[in-house]
Amino acid sequence: MLSFKIHNSFLDLSDDVDQFIGQKLLWNLDFLKAMEKSQSIGKDSGWDPRAICIYDTNNLIGFVPMFIKHHSYGEYVFDWSWAEAYNQLGLAYFPKLFIGLPFTPVNSNKIITQKDTLKKDIIKFIENFIEKENLSSAHYVFSENNDSINDIFRNKNWSNRKTIQYLWRNKEYKDFDHFLSILKHDKRKKIKQDRKKISSFNLSFQIIEYDQITTDVIDFFYQCYSMTYHQHGSIPYIKKEFFDEFFVKHSDRVVIFCGMIGGQRVGSSFCLKLGDSLYGRYWGAIEYIPALHFELSYYQGIEYCIRNKIEKFYAGIQGEHKLSRGFEPLFSDSFHFLKDERLKKAVSDFAKREGNLHQQYLNELESRVPFKD
Repeated sequence: MLSFKIHNSFLDLSDDVDQFIGQKLLWNLDFLKAMEKSQSIGKDSGWDPRAICIYDTNNLIGFVPMFIKHHSYGEYVFDWSWAEAYNQLGLAYFPKLFIGLPFTPVNSNKIITQKDTLKKDIIKFIENFIEKENLSSAHYVFSENNDSINDIFRNKNWSNRKTIQYLWRNKEYKDFDHFLSILKHDKRKKIKQDRKKISSFNLSFQIIEYDQITTDVIDFFYQCYSMTYHQHGSIPYIKKEFFDEFFVKHSDRVVIFCGMIGGQRVGSSFCLKLGDSLYGRYWGAIEYIPALHFELSYYQGIEYCIRNKIEKFYAGIQGEHKLSRGFEPLFSDSFHFLKDERLKKAVSDFAKREGNLHQQYLNELESRVPFKD
């Protein structure tokens, strides 16, 4: 018999859940637990953990990580205008239900099941859950490309938003010069100019992974990560304790690139790797050096992928400048269910108009890809 159980903390979840999720996704139960242990989520963060465990008798057959959100920070699918529309009607947009990974705009499956036929039941449960909990809406963000769940959401009339991401593809390059050789002249020139600026500072670069990820490396990375936020007048989303735990426990998934001058680190970036893909996440520097951002966030990652025969390097959302650094644009889907019928229709219409505009923009970006004809 099918049953659903809601948990209010990831820390309460058993090893059975860990084994059910497995290690084939970019995220795992350790990721969620480290987020909560560090208080990057939970407590007073505005991210209240919820998780659905689905059972057939006593057998775990489904899992969904979720959050009751009291704001829209750290999601990267921007809905502030929707919150304003709710307020204008005298309605509360927050709290809402968020189904995604905290601070991680990466395409990934978040509805884990043994059978695809179970997914319709889970979505129906989620729709009933927001009614029962008096939540305004549900948001499933950065869905896995080609996941069967996408068609189910569309058939159930969840609004479909499209976000533009950027992806570098390894076309069996022998080395970085080989990669440069297939770029158009102006794009190749831009990258060479970036790297020339770097060379004038006598920078060297260090790749840190596995057991080389020590406490002092994590301390320096977090200093750089925090600096990026402070320079924009905000505080870091993720607490240091998350990196202390996750970087060490899952060092096989972590790659840290450091820029050094005279043996002293001056900047760093952090990527996650899994299977045939590398995912760029955060970067920062303790002093300003022209083009260091491009080097640590893009070029070092590209070289790493070439050397290690990694097929894809995801550079995240937004940032048209990524196009001229060898990345290509692609769509990422998110799906949204709003309880109020008036706003449900308004958001659906908005998503369609926005999607058409994004399609035009994607077509324009694709016409400007940096590669030779």
